Amino acid sequence: YRRCTGMDLRRPASPERPSPDLPLDAFENFHATFRVQTFDDIDVFVNIAVKTLSLSSMATMGLRELVVNAIEHGNLEISFDTKSELLARGAWQAEIERRLTLEKYRDRAASIVILRSTDRFSIDIIDQGPGFDWRGYVDPKTAPKSLLHGRGLLMAMDAGYDSIDYRGAGNEVVLRGVCNSPEIG
Repeated sequence: YRRCTGMDLRRPASPERPSPDLPLDAFENFHATFRVQTFDDIDVFVNIAVKTLSLSSMATMGLRELVVNAIEHGNLEISFDTKSELLARGAWQAEIERRLTLEKYRDRAASIVILRSTDRFSIDIIDQGPGFDWRGYVDPKTAPKSLLHGRGLLMAMDAGYDSIDYRGAGNEVVLRGVCNSPEIG
């Protein structure tokens, strides 16, 4: 495997360091570990994942939702009910920014590992929160029915991954899938 670790997601491409437009097979046997803390980090990571794995738009949305959950509900420990209240008051973004500065949360990051072979991949997302009982969120009959939020895990489950498996206390999720051809991705 080609290995990339400790990628600094806050250094965008520049004229001196352009973002390469590499062919999809350049990412065969690819292994990278990412450290993600903020929503800007999430966007950069998802863009890298889309390129290296040739994800469909549905798989991209599902991946983004799971990483957002790791930061928001895992690392920052914002419960479903608290998020509902924050959204209703228009205070969600301010609370995210506030918690990112608090001593309890400011050093927390989600660790994301991508492994890709020729045409298959796995993505392991681990947050530093206490975990959650994910079982009530994966069944459409018991999943939250909120109009404002709470559908991220269901979106990920409908995104075409071969499997989505939670581990341990619920603060680790592993996605497995098949890389799309460039024409589909």
